[in-house]
Amino acid sequence: MNLPDWDGATSGNSSGFTTGLYYGYTLLGIMYILLLVASYVYLIMWLRRAYYNLHQVPGINPEYSDGWAAGAWFVPFLNFVRPYTIMREVWHDTQRAAWGRIVQPANVLGWWWAAFVIKLILGRITAKMGSHSDDITQEDLLPMLLDTATQLLFAALTWYVIGRVAGFEEELAARQQVQQLGQPISLPIPHKTDQSDYALEEGY
Repeated sequence: MNLPDWDGATSGNSSGFTTGLYYGYTLLGIMYILLLVASYVYLIMWLRRAYYNLHQVPGINPEYSDGWAAGAWFVPFLNFVRPYTIMREVWHDTQRAAWGRIVQPANVLGWWWAAFVIKLILGRITAKMGSHSDDITQEDLLPMLLDTATQLLFAALTWYVIGRVAGFEEELAARQQVQQLGQPISLPIPHKTDQSDYALEEGY
């Protein structure tokens, strides 16, 4: 952005090198936004599904409706607390349903949510600096690098948390299948057929 002909890239008044950098930078920005939106959509959909499943487990009484697992992300101020508490419920209650106790504490969730909050704060700082791109100095690079590092940390922790909860859910599903063994099998209801066209052989 500090290249002398950067501002002329859109009007074609810059060198080919600067024009290539400009359009590459723009393309990467679009890809970043699309991937960011897709990752948040996946996270919210996954959390709502996991929270909905808890409502179906006997003996487990989640504190909120499954709709809050998605809606809490979009409510100002509430989105700093409730998604974390819902994720903690999913972490704890899925283990209680599978093993009857908490096997793995939710310590990692504290780091996961701290990374999310720090990412939000740094994201707002870097967004303000981006709106004044002409005034960016080398000192401004530190918040940008910290923002990028925090986003990577949050993504890695999110991947880990989802994987662990998925493992809890697999254990729960396996135990439910074992509990169903030995129970009477529900036979399918036979379909009624019209036997008027079937002629019995003579002698029967």
